[in-house]
Amino acid sequence: MAESCSRLKPYHALVGPPGLPVAGNLFQVLPLTSFHETLEGWADRYGPLYRMRIGPMRMAVVSDPDTVKRMHRERPHRFRRTRGLQAVAAEMRLNGVFTAEGDDWLRQRKIVVLALNTAHLKSFFPRLALTAGRLMRRWERAADSQEPVDLCRDLMRLTIDVTTQLAFGVEFNTLETSGPVIQQDLDKVFPMLHRRINAPIPYWRYVRLPRDRELDRALHRIRARVDEIIREARERMRAEPSLYTSPTNFLEAIIAAKEVKGLSVSDEDIFANVCTLLLAGEDTTAHTIAWTVSFFLRYPEHFARARAEVDAVIAPAASVESIEQAARFPFIDAFFNEAMRLKPVAPVTSMQSIENAEMLGHLIPPEIVIIALNRRLATRDEHFGNAARFDPERWLRSDTERGCPHDTSAFLPFGGGPRFCPGRNLALLQIRTVLAMLCRNFDLKLERPGRPIEERLAFTMMPTNLVVRMKRRRI
Repeated sequence: MAESCSRLKPYHALVGPPGLPVAGNLFQVLPLTSFHETLEGWADRYGPLYRMRIGPMRMAVVSDPDTVKRMHRERPHRFRRTRGLQAVAAEMRLNGVFTAEGDDWLRQRKIVVLALNTAHLKSFFPRLALTAGRLMRRWERAADSQEPVDLCRDLMRLTIDVTTQLAFGVEFNTLETSGPVIQQDLDKVFPMLHRRINAPIPYWRYVRLPRDRELDRALHRIRARVDEIIREARERMRAEPSLYTSPTNFLEAIIAAKEVKGLSVSDEDIFANVCTLLLAGEDTTAHTIAWTVSFFLRYPEHFARARAEVDAVIAPAASVESIEQAARFPFIDAFFNEAMRLKPVAPVTSMQSIENAEMLGHLIPPEIVIIALNRRLATRDEHFGNAARFDPERWLRSDTERGCPHDTSAFLPFGGGPRFCPGRNLALLQIRTVLAMLCRNFDLKLERPGRPIEERLAFTMMPTNLVVRMKRRRI
């Protein structure tokens, strides 16, 4: 191994954007809302592996597909979440399965997978359909009153309602009410997480700015509400012992895993994983649906084709009525796959190696933060033919018919390897159900057609200015 390493170039031999003393490239990556675009632009200039620095934090930015796939495949034994992310999440008491590592990750992963298995989702579908019906009625009211609809905001209401039902068995119903304070508090977490993990120094440990104090108050309220819900769940399960063997939601499944199956789960684990599910379920799924709708607006011919497919499957019903129906939309699947290829909610991911790692002829030490440019992999012509073009058909043709690259291993909307997203099936079910309901019942147009829909990164990537006018479809 020593002889092999001696042939590798050191990290400092990598090229990269020149920076300033002390600050490094900090001011070049501001604002952080476009951090991913800056890094993608530098990859065009400096190649598939380059170096950069934010204050004392040294980084290697990689967009070589084989290297990125290897990083995913070799987690958690050779690559891990960044120590900065883990430290920040721990400070927020959110160190659940998303940030856990090693044996702690294996232990928590078993619980999360158990709670999100396919059989559980099938029994959960009627509640998902009920929530999608509330969104439909909300949009009908907006159509009748001709009020503009902020799609991202409405879709986040949907996903928080779905996730709290799955996580807690609790009806928040933010779609038909103003919603509980917890939703407003959750909205503060991801932007601050994004800001802190990319900060050159952990200033908040020494000086609390107003936004930090606001986050503290939000986290305190989230903790108090979740603790209350956990207490209620335990009381309910003691009153109904059958729930230990047949839990009806994520929280009950975790409690049952602890108290019946003897898995090592602390109350901190329960809190962290419930919050992880809430945060991940709210932002990622909502923003994926929003990006997909933005492409419907841009390509009305594809919207018409999706609508015809939905009509053929569910008419005369207004929405999907079974989980089996939701699996019968091949064009809609192709359409949102193409949307996720061009507008993934996780365009970049960060890791660190556990030991010295070889990358493209260079030796990357464990203290270096490695940033994988996931979106860039899926938008290169060598991986997808005519990659800049929005073309759902590429997902429907056979390899022979395509006659051009279609490397699905370079498409990582849910990550890859052992740490593949455990919430994937729930996300896909929500996406199909909502898109089918939209196609079946509504026409829509942008409120301000001349205003561009732009990307905004706040841990996840969301569209801006996606405000529309809804119109009831004449069926």
